[in-house]
Amino acid sequence: MNTGVVVPDLGEPEPNDEPGDTAQLRIEFDDKAVDVRGPSSRLHELTDSMSLTVATVGGAAGPTLALGALPDGTPVWLTGAVAGAQLVFLAYVVTTIFVRQRRTRSA
Repeated sequence: MNTGVVVPDLGEPEPNDEPGDTAQLRIEFDDKAVDVRGPSSRLHELTDSMSLTVATVGGAAGPTLALGALPDGTPVWLTGAVAGAQLVFLAYVVTTIFVRQRRTRSA
């Protein structure tokens, strides 16, 4: 059974041979890879930034794609509810990230 999915050979990241205070984050997609290294104490800031970026893009693209997928003749109230629900979810994600950042800073 062939699914048509080809996994590119990106090589393996260099393992951390010795414990230290350096963290490594590797993200792979299609035929590209991003490898970020930094102090482990600051890694949560990177992941929070990435989460905010994804939430922002999703906040713009989500309602647009959903409205494009709705059939012609959809009631206006349903169209508004779909877009509104996605924007409320975006606000929830962003608020959750900022609350976690605030708790981390105060600790």
